[in-house]
Amino acid sequence: MPSINLNLTEAESLKPIEEGAYPATVLEVGEVTQGPKAQYVAVKIAISEGEYEGRNFYNNLPIEGKGAGIFVDFINKCLDLDYDVDDMEDLAFDTDELIGAELTINIKNEEYPKGSGDIRSGIKSTARKA
Repeated sequence: MPSINLNLTEAESLKPIEEGAYPATVLEVGEVTQGPKAQYVAVKIAISEGEYEGRNFYNNLPIEGKGAGIFVDFINKCLDLDYDVDDMEDLAFDTDELIGAELTINIKNEEYPKGSGDIRSGIKSTARKA
């Protein structure tokens, strides 16, 4: 059997952490990607304080369809704005403005994939910085 040598210096842990609210910072905002149902942008967010400081999480935010309001809500929470999708048809926005934004992420542990017995932590919701 062939052997390999894994370089884990940049590997990200998948080990579950305690559920709860954590201060976090937006590290990266990706390019628009076509998903199976809609286009989205992947956002990389890191816990910024405490025992799990530096732990990264990813959130896919839809940019079209019914789910686009989720992205607007995220912008509002990150930048302390009050855009209201009920009063808008479009929103042109430079995603670089989100990088470095501070907010609170609420972590929930769930079995992923379903039926596997593997428990992973993920972002349940976001909130304005406390």
